[in-house]
Amino acid sequence: MPLGTIWGIRLRLNPLFLLFFALWFFTGMAVEAGILCAVVLIHELAHALVARRWQLQVREIELYPFGGVARIDEQLELEPHVERRLALAGPAANLALAGAGIVLLNRTAMDEKLLLFFLQSNLVLACFNLLPALPLDGGRILRSYLAPLADFRWATEQAARAGQFLAVLLCAWGAVSWFYRPFNPSLILVGVFLYLAAGRERRQAIYTFLRSLGVKERELFRRGGLHGEYLVVLEETSLLDIFRLFAPQRYHFIRVLDRSQRLRGELTEKALVKAAMQKGLDIPVKKIL
Repeated sequence: MPLGTIWGIRLRLNPLFLLFFALWFFTGMAVEAGILCAVVLIHELAHALVARRWQLQVREIELYPFGGVARIDEQLELEPHVERRLALAGPAANLALAGAGIVLLNRTAMDEKLLLFFLQSNLVLACFNLLPALPLDGGRILRSYLAPLADFRWATEQAARAGQFLAVLLCAWGAVSWFYRPFNPSLILVGVFLYLAAGRERRQAIYTFLRSLGVKERELFRRGGLHGEYLVVLEETSLLDIFRLFAPQRYHFIRVLDRSQRLRGELTEKALVKAAMQKGLDIPVKKIL
């Protein structure tokens, strides 16, 4: 549901947030729901501020009961340290708000119960989002450390697997709470959402990787040069298998050989990406020579 705009960024409420808000409203916790909405919004705006610091365009922020998603046009595969700082911004903002809540706790006439809820919401949101599992901020931090070891696609898959494992644990915890009161169905809802979101990250990993290769072209023109690397492949090799050989922060040239090791042709990284977008990832490289 559209919520408006701030700093030119579209704000949306996810239907799941509306469901939680309705449940809280009918149980007399409308004020708490409003506080949680504000806490989540500040978390995401912190991401947006840091994104602007690095000239990244935030298109939209979608709010969920336990966090949000800031959708950024540019990919961060070339600079893992940027993704790391961007991911840390949200939890850092929540920890700062929690610190302010602690200071105010004994120095204000505000409702102590609501202030404690504000403090608790910030601490829980910060700690939960720092768990090393996509699509949480901690998963993006994990990916930023893994990407230089192999590539952006592989790092995304590993962090997304961690997200699905965490989701299963949350669902199991929620189910067990049925037998050991109090029953907490929200754990199951959050677990299901995380599992689906992590699965989506895994499925999109290779396509995100392909789009992120476009960043290299912009970096090439911006810097005037990039480190290059040659790959030698057989003509039957699929485009997907070639992409798996790509090294991070390198521009690739691909030499294609037949079974007699005769040179069939040479391709640039850009030509390979264009062919993958047009014809798919499973075709052999000889089809695009």
